Amino acid sequence: MKDINATILVDLTPTEEEIFQNIHKDARWGIKKALKNGLKVKQTEDWETFYPIYQKTMATGGGFIHSLKTVKETSAILFLCYYKNKPIAGLSIGFRDDKYDKNLPSLSKLASLKEYQNLQPNNLLVWEAIKWSKKKGYKKFDMGGWQIKAQGHLVGINKFKERWGELTYYYKDYPIKIAIGRKLVRNFPLIKKIWDKIKKEVKKN
Repeated sequence: MKDINATILVDLTPTEEEIFQNIHKDARWGIKKALKNGLKVKQTEDWETFYPIYQKTMATGGGFIHSLKTVKETSAILFLCYYKNKPIAGLSIGFRDDKYDKNLPSLSKLASLKEYQNLQPNNLLVWEAIKWSKKKGYKKFDMGGWQIKAQGHLVGINKFKERWGELTYYYKDYPIKIAIGRKLVRNFPLIKKIWDKIKKEVKKN
């Protein structure tokens, strides 16, 4: 059974300079501020350093915390952001069947320590992921999904992703029970509250 999804796609066909100019002014400001603050981004395989940052970010936002094994299995590339040689944020890229196109690089995980978010590491990490994807010859970069009828903290996540590219809707096939469940959660706030409560209870256990 098909159900609607949405994501933000960044067009990588223009020049790097043109891509930079095409993104929202707030994203450009964030990138410039991060660089001015001396933040550095490196590609790495140090998942053990990234994972505690991811755990803290998800705990703060009330999201479900996946195991380190799952994070690694759903990601292919990892970038860490450093401030004065201290890792303060990270971003992983995946090539996943559950995203818009499994052959496109997709933002999988983005996490940063709350006390350093004013330095704008998230903006710099996304920009470095976009540049990496362009250099590898990809034509688009998938921001990893956009929540239809977003509520709570997901509204802010949507706004952050919208700075980078174009909103794209698409349909996917799901087992009928999952498709119906997705529709109910999306369209009925009470059901969503119940589902969020269930997820929190699962996380506690």
